[in-house]
Amino acid sequence: MYLCRPSQVQSRNASPGRLPQTSSRKTMKGKLQVTITDQAKSILVSRGETAFRNRSAKYPASVRDRGIGGTSRSFTNALLSCSLPNGQTVTRQWLLYSPSTGCVYCFACKLFSSKHNTFVHGFSDWKHSERTGEHEGSVEHRACMLALYNRSRGTATIDSDIVKHIDAERQYWREVLKRVVAVIQFLGERGLAFRGDDELLGSAHNGNFLAPPKVSYLSSTVCEEFIHLMGQRTKQAIVNEIKESKYFSVIVDSTPDLAHVDQLTFIFRFVNNDGHVVEGFLAFEPIENHSGDSLAECVVAMVENLGLDLSNCRGQSYDNASNMSGKYNGVQAHLKQRNPLICYVPCAAHSLNLVGVNAVDSSPEAGRFFDFVQAMYTFCASSTHRWGKSTKALWKYYAQLREALNDMSKDMEEKCVTRSEASALCDKLDTLEMAFMAYFWDTILQRFQATSLQLQKHDIDICTATQLLLSLRDFVAAQRDNFEVFEGAALNVTTAVSQEYRHDLQRTKKRKIMSDDSAEPGVAFNGKDKFRIETFNVVIDQLVSCLNHRLNAYTHLTELFDVLFMPDNMSNSKLTLKANSVAAAYPSDLNMSLADELIQYKSFITEKEKHPSKMLKTMINLNLQSTFPNVYIALRLFLTVPITNCEGERSFSKLARIKNELRIRMRGFAVQLFAQGPRLSLIRPWFYVTFSVLFSKRCIQHINLKNHFSTA
Repeated sequence: MYLCRPSQVQSRNASPGRLPQTSSRKTMKGKLQVTITDQAKSILVSRGETAFRNRSAKYPASVRDRGIGGTSRSFTNALLSCSLPNGQTVTRQWLLYSPSTGCVYCFACKLFSSKHNTFVHGFSDWKHSERTGEHEGSVEHRACMLALYNRSRGTATIDSDIVKHIDAERQYWREVLKRVVAVIQFLGERGLAFRGDDELLGSAHNGNFLAPPKVSYLSSTVCEEFIHLMGQRTKQAIVNEIKESKYFSVIVDSTPDLAHVDQLTFIFRFVNNDGHVVEGFLAFEPIENHSGDSLAECVVAMVENLGLDLSNCRGQSYDNASNMSGKYNGVQAHLKQRNPLICYVPCAAHSLNLVGVNAVDSSPEAGRFFDFVQAMYTFCASSTHRWGKSTKALWKYYAQLREALNDMSKDMEEKCVTRSEASALCDKLDTLEMAFMAYFWDTILQRFQATSLQLQKHDIDICTATQLLLSLRDFVAAQRDNFEVFEGAALNVTTAVSQEYRHDLQRTKKRKIMSDDSAEPGVAFNGKDKFRIETFNVVIDQLVSCLNHRLNAYTHLTELFDVLFMPDNMSNSKLTLKANSVAAAYPSDLNMSLADELIQYKSFITEKEKHPSKMLKTMINLNLQSTFPNVYIALRLFLTVPITNCEGERSFSKLARIKNELRIRMRGFAVQLFAQGPRLSLIRPWFYVTFSVLFSKRCIQHINLKNHFSTA
């Protein structure tokens, strides 16, 4: 009888497939008796008797060799327990059953008994099952159980002291590895420098990595190996989350680093098992070609290398560059050719920024205002003294800024160039147009800033983003009737501001009348009307027009998924029509039962929960995924669609902080590890095990090498 398969009884230090040595001899009756070596006993004891019990509800009958008319009986589970004198029942942990022989064996006696015993060679006399209790109370069995106990504690072998010393040494170096890895993880999460001017232990200039611990494993190669392993594990942890969620979207952007290498960042958006939206950074990849087809091939290669399926991709978001968003040759067009379900969403934050840029370019007066703001910033930033006095909000501290510049222009202790620049800036602040534009743009940009911050949140959805842009458009359009309000505030901001427009202070130009011209006089506007028509109205109209143009890019997805918000004024017939449109748009993910599930789910949830993210979390918390499967999938598809690529911009900020002037040659997993930042916490539960395995491999290599030279 074998306690385990031959492939399982092997030495820890032996090569795979190599069995521990055993010896065999024949008994007087001719039966082959296998003697288990001490090495095999150690392996079997370490595994324990639990691996060989072979418990079952019913056992096949076993026929004893009694000649003609032998009785067939079988083993029962009643023998697996015994009764104590007080009536309690105790399980016989030592009793093993062999399906191949139909016999039971004593685990302890099989390993350590030197006498002939039926429980060593196999007991199957079920008619006299009371012999099991007799064996249990025998002196030999008790001695073997004590031997098993001592061997399991490691105290019954000749080299037990050596084993204890090796275990203590192993535990010590494992603690060393924990501390070293914890230091690497701490520095990696915060993007701190590892090395200093030298690598000498005890030196005050050896850097952050060599300063805390005073142990081994501190060489730069070991440190880089740890960084490589941690980067791989962190990356794989994120990939595993994406695979569990199935659906994902890609966000891609590029920027040059300090080494003038274009780095392509990869961000993946998905919904985890808890219903939370996650936008995770995966990697930086150097690129040389910025064409749409080349970048699309990079995206496809990255998805395949991560082990993901591009057919599960449901969204993509980039900036508004032509190589990314081009309708025919952009990255989004090439990916749509591979998977038509990958919807493209232009970055809403970039689009909002372009709206402001186009509005400024539409009016010369608006351009002069922002030129003044840039000149003001340059003037104040060139000196810490001026920075402390003048860098406040332009409109909020308009009078104070004007007074500070006026004082500087008259301060003889300042340089001549400084006084001249301060005087020029002060004169511009005294114009009515500059005061008007300061108040106007302060009002507009405050709303733009608040909207932009909301759009930059990673868990925002496409419908909420569209509603924000619509509300911003309505706000800007409403300002067209507030010209008098802006003008009144500009006139009263300070007494130094001119009460007339620049056009009224200039000499009126008279055009020479030709013989074929009309006798009617030309239309002449005063300064107020000219500024309102040619500047104020133009900027307002340009802002509204650009916002409408940008909103068109989100109309299709907004109208497709607005059924998931289930408004109260939507009838069941209209809800069914819209739900069928969603199911038709994603035929491989949804079926036509979506409408029926939405109608029922609409009456199930409360009014406060009628938002896709809250609806999904409620469904997960109540385990209703199988009750409303189509609603569950539709909510995940909707939340997977990206809105902005702001997470890519955040990764660029990390890159600029990590790959600075002192780390220009940093590349590969080192850059990606530090860019992960807080995501390194994903490896906390298992990284000690990983590096313990690494340590064990190193120790085995060291022992083998030592044995090789000792025998040579």
